[in-house]
Amino acid sequence: MLEAYQVEHNSQNIYYRSIVGAAEAGSRLRLGIRIRTYETIQQVLVRLWQDQTGERLIPLETRDTQGEQKFYTAWFNLPDYGCLVWYYFVITTESGTYFYGNNAEMLGGVGALSMEAPASYQITIYNKGAHTPDWFKNAVMYQIFPDRFARSGDTIVKKKGAVIRTDWTDDPMYLKDPDTKEIIAYDFFGGNLRGVMEKLDYLKDLGISCIYFNPVFESESNHHYDTGDYHKIDPVLGDIEDFRALVTAAEQRGIRIILDGVFSHTGSNSIYFNRQHQYRSIGAYQSKESPYYSWYHFRNYPNEYDCWWDFDTLPNVNETDPAYMDFVITGKDSVLHHWMNEGIAGWRLDVIDELPPTFSKTFFAELKKRDPDAVMIGEVWEDASNKVAYGTPREYLSGNEMDSAMNYPLRTIMFDFLTGASDGHQTARRLASQIENYPKENLYAMMNLIGSHDVQRAITVLAGVPYYEGMPAIEQSRVRMTDEQFDLGMRRLLMATLWQMTYPGVPSVYYGDEIGMQGFKDPFNRRPYDWEHGNKEIRSWFERFIAIRNENDALRTGEILPLYGAGDVIAYARTIRSGYDVFNQEKEDGVFIAAFNRNLTETLTIEIDVSDFACGTFEDAFKPSRTYEVERGRLRIKIPPLFGLLLRERKEPRRYERKAGVLLHPTSLPSKYGVGDFGKEAYRFLDFLAEAGQKVWQVLPLSPVGYGYSPYQSISAFAGNIMMIDLEELAARGWLTEKDLFLPYEANTAFIDFERVKQFKKDALEKAFRAFRKTSAKDKDYKEFCEKEAYWLDDYALFHAGKKAYARTAWTDWPDPVKYRAPDALRELVAQQADEIELDRFKQYIFHLQWNRLHDYARKKGIEILGDMPIFVAQDSADAWAHQHLFDLNEDGTPRTVAGVPPDYFAANGQLWGNPQYNWDAMKAENYAWWKRRFRKLHEQVDILRIDHFRAFEAYWSIDGKAETAINGRWLKGPGKPFFDEIERELGELDIVAEDLGIITSEVERLRDDCGFPGMKIVHFMLEPNESGRVGFVTPENSIVYTGTHDNNTTVGWYTRDIDEVLRETLANMTGTTSDRPKTICKRLIKAAYASHARMAIIPMQDLLALDERARMNTPGTVGINWRWSLKKDYLLELDPKKLKALCVRYHR
Repeated sequence: MLEAYQVEHNSQNIYYRSIVGAAEAGSRLRLGIRIRTYETIQQVLVRLWQDQTGERLIPLETRDTQGEQKFYTAWFNLPDYGCLVWYYFVITTESGTYFYGNNAEMLGGVGALSMEAPASYQITIYNKGAHTPDWFKNAVMYQIFPDRFARSGDTIVKKKGAVIRTDWTDDPMYLKDPDTKEIIAYDFFGGNLRGVMEKLDYLKDLGISCIYFNPVFESESNHHYDTGDYHKIDPVLGDIEDFRALVTAAEQRGIRIILDGVFSHTGSNSIYFNRQHQYRSIGAYQSKESPYYSWYHFRNYPNEYDCWWDFDTLPNVNETDPAYMDFVITGKDSVLHHWMNEGIAGWRLDVIDELPPTFSKTFFAELKKRDPDAVMIGEVWEDASNKVAYGTPREYLSGNEMDSAMNYPLRTIMFDFLTGASDGHQTARRLASQIENYPKENLYAMMNLIGSHDVQRAITVLAGVPYYEGMPAIEQSRVRMTDEQFDLGMRRLLMATLWQMTYPGVPSVYYGDEIGMQGFKDPFNRRPYDWEHGNKEIRSWFERFIAIRNENDALRTGEILPLYGAGDVIAYARTIRSGYDVFNQEKEDGVFIAAFNRNLTETLTIEIDVSDFACGTFEDAFKPSRTYEVERGRLRIKIPPLFGLLLRERKEPRRYERKAGVLLHPTSLPSKYGVGDFGKEAYRFLDFLAEAGQKVWQVLPLSPVGYGYSPYQSISAFAGNIMMIDLEELAARGWLTEKDLFLPYEANTAFIDFERVKQFKKDALEKAFRAFRKTSAKDKDYKEFCEKEAYWLDDYALFHAGKKAYARTAWTDWPDPVKYRAPDALRELVAQQADEIELDRFKQYIFHLQWNRLHDYARKKGIEILGDMPIFVAQDSADAWAHQHLFDLNEDGTPRTVAGVPPDYFAANGQLWGNPQYNWDAMKAENYAWWKRRFRKLHEQVDILRIDHFRAFEAYWSIDGKAETAINGRWLKGPGKPFFDEIERELGELDIVAEDLGIITSEVERLRDDCGFPGMKIVHFMLEPNESGRVGFVTPENSIVYTGTHDNNTTVGWYTRDIDEVLRETLANMTGTTSDRPKTICKRLIKAAYASHARMAIIPMQDLLALDERARMNTPGTVGINWRWSLKKDYLLELDPKKLKALCVRYHR
């Protein structure tokens, strides 16, 4: 029998659902479920349900045939229009049929196993191209109840039946009939549009960019939800000229106006109904011949009619009546168009649940046709994605009915947490549920309120002031908080406001909340604004919270990352990385963490994983001197009681010039001679780099290749690879003829035939040498080269002579006198192999001559060469033979210990390189002289030095020389910081890059940082889910970021071959594309690398060309076609240097 712990699906984890959250219509979706059992599973189905369409049953399949755990998946296409799709799983086993569906709270995420049909998971599907106005997503709203915000002038405007308040500080009240309790008069305080206009500078200083007005149209009441004339401003508020002046003045301050549209009912005392005969029109109440008669539904004409919630002053309308829809929506001077013509920016539709979908969708369509940038907000109190209104499932967020809704659910979540009704874990789940259900376009446009005209004042609720249903109005009016209550309410209010200003959506400030106005329900939540005694401390915090939101893109349209939810703490991050927000719009990078501790007395400390989005230092956004350091991807935060903390990743001043470059070994350049060289193609490549805005050309070691043609198994730490010599330049000198350069065929393949090339170049260089000896043997430059480089060149040439003399055997097999370098034996070898020695000197001379010329050309183009220093040399090398005491060798010259690495990403058995380990004691005794010569030599050849396997200088993996694998090695301490101090003392400060990949400890990081060397960050390695299941990468400034290296697969190959389906889907989501576009993902990862903080971004040429795994340079631990990849001669046709340069400009590289 299956138990609950044996089955899991998590709708908020991409492992189980390829699109987490809402999905675009027509998308392809994968669902998965994990089952752990040895019981035979006969069938797994997913049951899909769609309203009006019915159900579909789709079988799931698994590739797991062995063991207890099996993962079942199915792909299917979603409907091609906005709607809701519901699903759960049906599992049939030997023991019975089981169901797995949503949890009891319907919050999504991890579900529940049951023996009967369960609650379903929800998939919100939105129309293709659905979009909400960008300006609105970046706005801060301010809600004004017009009669109570500000009054300009003392003129009393006559209004029939109105009670005019002359004292602005009075408490509002309803004047009711003592018997029927009906309202017989409304009180007015004289707030007006001119008063609002006079306070626009106040609102601008507060940071407001959008005003939402409760209704302003002529009506009988002070709240104006009983519309009398949709085309007229209520005289107590002003006139059309006042409104126009207000719109103009607001626009000048960057503030837009949204009006409240009440279209489910009108006032009984209106042009349209005219129950009191106050208008000259013939209302529906007066005559069935009225043009408005069809708007209403009379049960017994004229006194019995449908009305809103049984208020006979609010007769309901037939919203889909053609005449009514024409009047409100589609007519030339419809209510919608009339006020859009007056310059408003959008509408809030009152009680949209009570408007038929036909009406609200038509209104939305007409509004967008009029102005795609206009916004429409719906009054919805519940989850707007799945609201069922009066038995009708509404699809508000499908992209054709509204942009936004009043986010009362978020208010409830916040207040429940802050007041202790819900803990951090449950709060995090509730937040995640809304994020899952709402399309991003809507989530980031939600009207995030903490107060409104329909709920108690925020500070009153948060202070816990006692209230009960039926509480008499007079009692409500007399309640004022104690000092203790106010302090508690204020601290919680500030937490709620910080939350509101740092969360996705459009924060809405209800007038007076920013000064701590108190009050229970209507009318005490609608008191006149207290301009004299408002709390300035609260207002100053509101200003600061709003300002930081307005100043930072990340807090408006950055990604939301849940970080922590437990007990009394909730925390999340807002991030923009790579210069693009969640809508793929170019925005400024930024990282913020908001954390809230609701505990009344205790300071609480949390530790969170930020490895996927942050490094370095965080500072308190409002007190920058208070800092928090990220240590190995984790951040510890101490939060005081009743406090909301906003941390911002500190933007340190740049210490380094930002650069971009390309990784391409010269052998991979195209050449008709079969291997890239220092000829025309190398200069052409440098021209391309310069045109593309690149500043760095990274090459692999330039030394002679050893076993398997690896440049990391070199026979010399000083010599150059003669296969890279340009033969055409030798022909130009007259040392070769055109016939000598003739090939039976011209190479234009993607692979180097080293065997053929090696023999061809050997023959050509020997012929060139013979010509050189005849004409230039006494060449001054040649002699100077031989003298200058004698410290390594003589041993190298003699080593080659020994190879020739002793049938290419290893030096350990040579006769002992030569093997152990007896002077007489060496002199005899020199005499015997004089021509061979001179030939090698010539080859190295030409190599250095051509390379130096190419290097000079690179400098002229503003391009630095980043060269590579393998830490080890080959056992069968000139260096090991010439300096045997500096290596850990047995008496017979064979290695006592060899180099390698323990098991890692590249090899399960580790890597057994076979290079002899150094005798560091002997090295130190000579003051590291051999290393100093090596550093000096490479520094002459390149501008930046990459030290391969840097970690060995801190500790190296020492393996017995006779071992067959690298598994059984041990870590031994390397020379450490004193080594690099000595190098710097001798040679000065060098530009060094530390290759710090593999098993890197804090000691290695400390050595790297103490030396000031940048490390390497590989995108492929960094894009692994962290412990929180998130994927992303972050790089410190003092680092070099690569999409991959010569040891990695190409990015396209890695994406298509090396990672699983789940990570592919994750990366597709992260990069804003689909998983079937590997080349697009490759390009976007390149862009992410350029956008990173790393001082240098190096991209392998294979990735610039978006080549697949066939273009891989090397697969560690294997032999075969490694090091053989080559460009085709027309490769530049596939690259646009202008686009690459634009990336450099965009990211300041």
